[in-house]
This record gives sequence, C-alpha cells and structure tokens, in this order.
Amino acid sequence: MDRKQLSQKRWPISRIEEYMRKLGVIKGVNYVPSYCYGYIEMWHHYDEATILRELDYATEIGINSMRIFVSTAQWQTHRDLVYANLERFLDACKNRGISIMLSLAAGTCIKKGYVQKLTDPIIIHFRPGIHDRSWQFEGTDRDAWKDNRQTIRDFVKDIVSRYKQDDRIAIWDLYNEAPKDRIEVVEDIFEVARAINPMQPLTACWEALDLSDVVTFHCYMDPESNKPTFPMGGRKTFDQEIGEALSMNRPVLCTECLGRTIGNELYKFLPIFEQHKIGFYVWGLCEGSAQYRFPWHWPEGSPEPKRWFHGLLYPDGTPYDESEIPLIQSFTYEL
Repeated sequence: MDRKQLSQKRWPISRIEEYMRKLGVIKGVNYVPSYCYGYIEMWHHYDEATILRELDYATEIGINSMRIFVSTAQWQTHRDLVYANLERFLDACKNRGISIMLSLAAGTCIKKGYVQKLTDPIIIHFRPGIHDRSWQFEGTDRDAWKDNRQTIRDFVKDIVSRYKQDDRIAIWDLYNEAPKDRIEVVEDIFEVARAINPMQPLTACWEALDLSDVVTFHCYMDPESNKPTFPMGGRKTFDQEIGEALSMNRPVLCTECLGRTIGNELYKFLPIFEQHKIGFYVWGLCEGSAQYRFPWHWPEGSPEPKRWFHGLLYPDGTPYDESEIPLIQSFTYEL
C-alpha cells in the first residue's frame, strides 16, 4: 500500500472528533515507575505495590491518562511476562479511570543475535546525574529494523490484534518519533494496524502526521523563544511544532513535554494548549532511578539543575513544585 492509500485509510475527521469528545480532555504523563531505570525494566520487574501507589498519586493531582511503552525486543524474548504484567497494569489504570496510550517501540528496540534468558540479569550501568539512556537491553540494536521488518510486523499484528477491542487501551501510538530514515518500517506498521482495524485510533508523531487519526507531536521547546531550544539537535520552535500539528485539522495531543531546565514550563505551555485544545502527556510522574530530573547530556556527577528537567513528584508523592498541581487540575477546554 503506498503512502497516499495509507493516508486515505485515516478515520474521517468527524469520527475522530467524536471519539476524542468521549475520551475527554487528556491530562497525562509518560509513565515509568520510580524504581525503574527505564520502561524495559517495568515489564521485567513489576513491583505492583509501588505502581499502585504511584497511580493513586497521579489521580490525586489530576492526571487521567498515561503513555506507556512496549518494545519488539521484549515481545521477542519475554512475551508471556510482558503481557501478564501489562494486563495487571491496564486493570489497575481502568479501576482508577486512567486511559492508556500504548506506544510501540517497534523499530528502535529489536533483538539481534544474543537472546537474553528470563533468568539473566538486566545489566544497569548506573551513572550519577545521567538522564535515562537505557531504552535498550542486552543484545538489542537500533538499526536491526532493516533486516527484521517481518518481525516488527508480526509484533504489531500480535499486540494490536490482542487489544483491538479492549477499552483499556485508548490510543495506539505506533512508532515513537517516526524519523525520515525509517519511513519504510513506519509505513509497514501503519499498514498492519489498518488491516486489523482496531476500535482505537492510530497515531505517530514526526513523519507520520498524514497517517494519523489523532495528530501527536513532541515539544520540549521554550514557548517564549523564537529559536529551537532542544539540546539534542532540535526540530522546530514551539510555535512551529504546534502550527504543524494544528494544520492537519484534526484533534491534537502533545505526547511529550516538560523540560523545565530549558524553559519548557507548565505555566508557560498549558495556557497555550488550552487555547488550542491540545491535550498533553508530560514526561515523568515520580522522580527515581531513571534520573529524569537531569537534562540530556548533563555532566556526569554534577549537581542537580536549579529546575528539574522532567518529573512532577518526589517518590513519596510530594509535588516538586506545588504551584504546578493547580495548573494540571484546572486544565480544560471545550470538546
């Protein structure tokens, strides 16, 4: 199926607008439990007591949705474990009225060569002050998608088919940050998901806006700056990111935001999101092992920044910045 045909498979605007009205105003977080170094560990070491406590913290401060990740690699080697723990998490969220955006790390975390056993330890090289850079585990390869496109298709087919009529999943985020150099595999994934025809809408940011039912984007830029402030290369300014997303004339969600250290503050961007009817998922709930409070490329061992980069709460549920909680709780717009 070519790109034009895939684009034509999107839901009609009226259908996605009605779906999002029923879903409600999204006030979400990208969730990794505080004891985990990254999302990989969450499905291997599922500490239910901690997770339930943190879900309660989330509801207390007004969070009603979570974006979580499952990778091809874990599906390849620990499928039963991942699905069992995912079921526990989905039930816990549903019981608390928390919707789920399930993001598939489909083309960025794939097994190649060595296959890790369930009994093998996950090797964590802890480095103080270093923002989570451990989105892969032993034996994975970011470029393996080139030779494993069928494996990726099989993963997407399996997980989307499994939950295609499950109301615990609200939205499928089929590829995290779809880049130009992986357009082929991104199109593969959308083609597979469209053939399954799930009850939930599909999305992916960056190079998949024209394929998405609901439009999503990531933005860590300072709303008050006319230059990209993203320290890892950047794409566009804050206004350019929003303008591109809104130009699709579909409901819009910002699925990654909050980079205080570089000026991406809740008090700056939430009023703008309200104005343009954009739901959000900030990065990080409770600070912890992943050290999300430190920016990318922070000098190892250096003191904390004056303003945390990511994260809303301390591990015990205390807000990092008390003034931010009313902003989240009062955030709304007419659907």
